[in-house]
Amino acid sequence: MKQYLKIIGIMAMLAGLSGCVTMQDSREVTQQQEDMLLLKEDLNRTKGKLETLEMEYQRLVRELDAMQGAANSSKGETSSTQARMDEIDRRMSVLEGARAKDRQAIVDQLSGKMADIMGNGTTAKSSRKSKTTSAAAGANTTGYEHVVKEGDTLSAIATAYKVKTSAIVEANKLKNPDTLRTGQKLFIPQP
Repeated sequence: MKQYLKIIGIMAMLAGLSGCVTMQDSREVTQQQEDMLLLKEDLNRTKGKLETLEMEYQRLVRELDAMQGAANSSKGETSSTQARMDEIDRRMSVLEGARAKDRQAIVDQLSGKMADIMGNGTTAKSSRKSKTTSAAAGANTTGYEHVVKEGDTLSAIATAYKVKTSAIVEANKLKNPDTLRTGQKLFIPQP
């Protein structure tokens, strides 16, 4: 804006000079006219820049107003969204608790069925669930004798008898617990 006023002042001064009746060289007059034209061009460019800046300023003000309006409206949405998220978290916690209970009930039920299958549903050749004592297992420990059948795994046998696999490994001094032979007799310590 100050630059604009300076240019107008210079133009007024030059206009006042041209009214003087002096003998000037035609080159000086031509130079002054060219300078005047350059100043007018500069003035027009400055006006254009000023108008552009003013339009940009107005656009930014509108954009800021829109953003403030959106921020104000989103505050209400944020609180309702947070309430919905809290409700979903609460429901998920309830479902997770129910899922854990269901999972434990299924494991207990399957363990019981496997124990029944391993103990009652087998023939005398494949498994005997009679109490025995074993001097090999330590200090005359009581437990069961199990004859390994095809497809048996140490973990399934341990689950069926409700003992830890490490207890079976220790009681039978198994070197490789992952390799069981069909017909192999295992002492299962009493839990």
